[in-house]
Amino acid sequence: MRLVLSVIVATVLLNLLACSAAGGKPDMALEQVQVYQSAKPYDDNLRLRVDGRFIVNGKGEKVRLKGVAFGNEVWANTRIPSQHHNEQDYIRLKEMGFNSIRFYLNYQTFESDSAPYKYHQSGWDWLDKNVQWAEKHGIYLVLNIHVPQGGFQSNGAGDALWDKRENQLRLISLWQAIAKRYQGHPNVAALDLLNEPVTTRSKQQWEDLANELVTAIRQVNQQQMIFVERLLAVKNQWQIDEQQNFFKLDDTNVVYQYHFYEPMAFSHQQASWLRQYQVPTSYPDPDRLKVIGSPSWYGAQFDNPIISADSDWQFVEGKKLQHQDPKVDLIYPALVSANNAGDSWFKQVVINEYAPDGKQLLREVKIDLSKQADWYLWSANQRGRSQHLRQGGEDILQISATTSDANNGSSQQFVVPKVGHFYQISGWVKTRGTGAASRVQLRLDFQNGLKDIVAWDKQLIEKMIEPMERWGEQHQVPLYLGEFGCIHGCFEQQRGGLQWVSDVLDVVDQYQTHFNFHSYHEDAFALYYGYGSLPTESNANQPLIQLFKQRLNEP
Repeated sequence: MRLVLSVIVATVLLNLLACSAAGGKPDMALEQVQVYQSAKPYDDNLRLRVDGRFIVNGKGEKVRLKGVAFGNEVWANTRIPSQHHNEQDYIRLKEMGFNSIRFYLNYQTFESDSAPYKYHQSGWDWLDKNVQWAEKHGIYLVLNIHVPQGGFQSNGAGDALWDKRENQLRLISLWQAIAKRYQGHPNVAALDLLNEPVTTRSKQQWEDLANELVTAIRQVNQQQMIFVERLLAVKNQWQIDEQQNFFKLDDTNVVYQYHFYEPMAFSHQQASWLRQYQVPTSYPDPDRLKVIGSPSWYGAQFDNPIISADSDWQFVEGKKLQHQDPKVDLIYPALVSANNAGDSWFKQVVINEYAPDGKQLLREVKIDLSKQADWYLWSANQRGRSQHLRQGGEDILQISATTSDANNGSSQQFVVPKVGHFYQISGWVKTRGTGAASRVQLRLDFQNGLKDIVAWDKQLIEKMIEPMERWGEQHQVPLYLGEFGCIHGCFEQQRGGLQWVSDVLDVVDQYQTHFNFHSYHEDAFALYYGYGSLPTESNANQPLIQLFKQRLNEP
C-alpha cells in the first residue's frame, strides 16, 4: 500500500513539474489574462441577451442575427490568418446587410501543445483587432472554438478531446480566459462553445463538458450569451434522438444551435474530403429522393450465394426473401467484395418484387450503377476503392483492393417493402484475383428509422428543419442556424446553388431563426474564393453576393 501511495505521489509531482516546466497551470492561465477594456464606456443598449425565444438588445428590442462565417483558416492550423480578411471585409459585410460574424477559432492561435495554459499575446492582439473592427462597423461577433484541444470534431478525428481529460481542462481554461478578456463588450455578442461535437461514447459526454464550460465562463463573465450546439454524432453513429440531439443548460442566457447542409450529396458535391459525393448533382431534382428520419443499417441478407474463385461473367441470383420484419423500413442493394477479393465487377443488377405466393412478378427495379453519388464504399479497415466503368454500352461497377469486410451499397436506390412480399436481387458478376477466403456476393441490406421520403426540393428542407424548430418552440428557447451553405460546384452549370440558399433562407425566415452562412472566404464554401490571399471582387461568387444583398436589405 505504501508503495502504491509513493507511486501516486511521485506521479502527481512529476505532472506538476512538467506543467511548470513546459507550460503553466489552469489557475495561473487566468491570472495572466487582462480584460480587453472596461465595460463602462460601452453603450448598454447594444448588448444582446436572451429573452425567452428571442434575442434582444438593451432597449428590449428584438435583434435577429444574420451572419456569415469567418473560417480564419482554422483547418490549416494557421496561427494568425493575416491573409483571410482585414477591415475592408467588415465593410463589405455591412454593405451586404449582414450584422454578425461567426468567428472561428483554432486553439493554437492562443496556446501550444508544448506549453499548455501559456497564452500567446499575438493571439490576443489579433482577436483584439477584430473586436475593434467589429465595434467600428457595427458587427456582432459570435466567437466559436472550431478546433479545440484534442482535434477538429466534425470528421470524427477529435477523439482526444473526449478521451484525454487534460484536453478538456485546457479547453475550459481557454474559454474562461476568452470570457474574462472580453467581458462586457457588446460586440462580442456570444461565446459559441464547440463546433459540431462528435463524442466517443455518448451524448452525455458533450452535455457534461458543456455544463463545465458554462460554469467556468459564468465565474468571470455574466454578460455574454452562450451558444451551445446539439450533438453531431457519437463516433460513427449519426442517429438523431427524440430531443433532436439537443439538451438544455441550466442558464437562461443561452442560444441553441444546429447546422444544415441537406441534401449532402448536393451541398458537398465533389468535396475532396468526402469520396461518396464525387458526382455533380442538381437542385431541385424531383427524381432524387431523401429519406427523412434517422435511417440506420439494420441487417442484411447474408445467405445469398458467394463467389470465392476467379470467374468470367456469370449470372448470380440471390434467394427470394419474404419480408416479415415490421422494423425493416427500406431494402437496398449492396455489392460485396470482401477479404482480399482482388477485383470484382458487377453489372445489370436488379431487385425483383414478387407477390406473397413467391411466383407472380410485381415489378423489376433496375439498379443504376452509373450514379456514383448514390453509391458508398464501406470497408471495415477503410481500405479499397470503387469506380464506375462504361464498357460495351453497359454500366459496370468495379471494387478493388479490399482487405477486410467491404461492400458498395446504394441506400439511395431503395425499395419500401410490403409485408408478405418476396424480394430478390440478381445480376452479373466477374472476379479476378479472388482467394478461397474471399467473399463476393449480391446482397439485400436493410434500414430502419424511416419517417418520410421526399424529393429534393424546398419541401425537403422544410421537413428536415421543422423538428429542430419544434424543439425550440417546445422549450421556449432561441435557435441559431450556425452553418448552412453549399460548395462552389453547386453554383456551376446551373446546378441550383442560388435556389438552395434562397430556399433555406425562406424556411428559416418563417421561424425568424438566427442564421449564419458558411462561409466568407475559402476555396470550397465561400462568398470569396482564393486561399492564401485577401478577398478580391475578381475572385468572388457575385451572384450569391447579390442574392444576399437583395434578401438582407428587403424592407
